[in-house]
Amino acid sequence: METLDLFASRPEERQILLSYGGGKDSTAMIAMDLNRDAAAGYLGISRDALDKALPAFDRAVFSDPGAEFTATYQTIEKFKALLGDRLIVTRKSGENIAEWCHRLGIVPVMPGGSHVCSKKFKGDVLAAWARAEGITHPVWLIGIEANEGRRAKRFTPPDNDTAEYRYPLIDLGLTRSDLDGLMMQLGWPDVHKSSCVFCPYMSESEIRDLYLNHPDDWKRVTAIEERFRQTSAIKHQAWINAGQPLNSAGRAPKGMWRYDSWASGARLFSKSIDGRRLSVHEWAQRCENIITRTVAA
Repeated sequence: METLDLFASRPEERQILLSYGGGKDSTAMIAMDLNRDAAAGYLGISRDALDKALPAFDRAVFSDPGAEFTATYQTIEKFKALLGDRLIVTRKSGENIAEWCHRLGIVPVMPGGSHVCSKKFKGDVLAAWARAEGITHPVWLIGIEANEGRRAKRFTPPDNDTAEYRYPLIDLGLTRSDLDGLMMQLGWPDVHKSSCVFCPYMSESEIRDLYLNHPDDWKRVTAIEERFRQTSAIKHQAWINAGQPLNSAGRAPKGMWRYDSWASGARLFSKSIDGRRLSVHEWAQRCENIITRTVAA
């Protein structure tokens, strides 16, 4: 891998860009950049070693899907005040992820479908922003922890990609526990995990935290699933009324669904309890039951 000269002027077409998600991993990289000597001292490495693994970035770029937690947007505002023009916020043109889900009456991961949210509203948007800025050979710094190397391996660059991707946290050998201590030391102890509020891959503890501590965000979750429930039966009935047509790929035409996904058990959250996915309303009741048992104990 080419060694980057941190102090040489870089041509506009080749900039070092930090892919900023607003969560702990990418926030840790910004915190280290703003406090390089303190970060190197805490990690027990030289400043040169830190600079080599985490080169000074020209800009940190946040692709806003339009459905992050309120706490994440608050973190971004704090760093905007610190970084100024070095922090860029960009968005997919046309519609955000919540509007996309509502328009189609879908949940982010449909039965038999793939997880396209991150690519559609994050990766592709960042790549498009760089192209629009004339940055044809960006060096993207990606926040993936040392024990999450599988995430780096399964990363698929956009088509015709000319970017370079580097993973400073992996290069520094930093795990989540390392980052917790580092962020405490640098004054950023409470950074919420970055994800859409209706991410289908939330764990039970994350769903419980969402319900108990983020009531406004929970309303957005409820709206997404309710729209999906209503649309599922309508689009399936439209397919039946049309004579159950299929295209060359064996799929129902646009605007029709071969299955009533809701009736078949599909829900927003993929986490199953006793082999069944719960609706948002059932998750709310489960959370309330846990509260009742805890108080009673």
